[in-house]
Amino acid sequence: MASLFYGVAIAVAGAVILGITASLPYLFAAAITGFLLVAPMLAAGLYELSRRYLAGEPATLVDSMLAWRRNPSGLVGFALLSILAGTAWQVASVVIVALFYKGSAMAPMAMMIEVVVNPQHYLLFFIYVCAGGFLAALVFAVSVVSMPMLVDRQCDLLTALTTSIDAVAENPLPLALWAMILMVLTGLGFATALLGLILFLPWLGHASFHAYRELVE
Repeated sequence: MASLFYGVAIAVAGAVILGITASLPYLFAAAITGFLLVAPMLAAGLYELSRRYLAGEPATLVDSMLAWRRNPSGLVGFALLSILAGTAWQVASVVIVALFYKGSAMAPMAMMIEVVVNPQHYLLFFIYVCAGGFLAALVFAVSVVSMPMLVDRQCDLLTALTTSIDAVAENPLPLALWAMILMVLTGLGFATALLGLILFLPWLGHASFHAYRELVE
């Protein structure tokens, strides 16, 4: 039940964000893709539930919400980096669309579909995907291990970030597959009007913690 609470909370927050950007074509796509950039930060409570479960400690919702007490400086630093990455992507998304989108004003979803299917917008689609993919890959490399590690151990932010990068460098293919699984299941969550996120996000959060435990000695 504690895990599902996080799934519901994140799905509701996502619905609010998409509702706010529904009439803003320049921000709608960025709101969806930017979700992947801040998801590791949102999973801190799930990581704490996994840590407590594996340690044989009580794993209640209240306990998980106090995860930030374990390593406040490192976790706050990571949260600030996530917010910075999300903001940078919002700005970059607006600039890319403003520079390369040559079309009439449309609803956000219709605009996204047109960009994908209309050959006139293939340059915009290519640049948008490349820019978003590069930023997402960078965020994945520095966060796949660092966020659960900051919850699990008393370490500083720099140590966690470098450990995460080392883990990706030493295990590129398994972690590329893991990144693909994260994207596909998150995409399915959005495709089901965010209802799928209620189940997928807790599942992925706990799996991420177990992956970190197997990657880092």
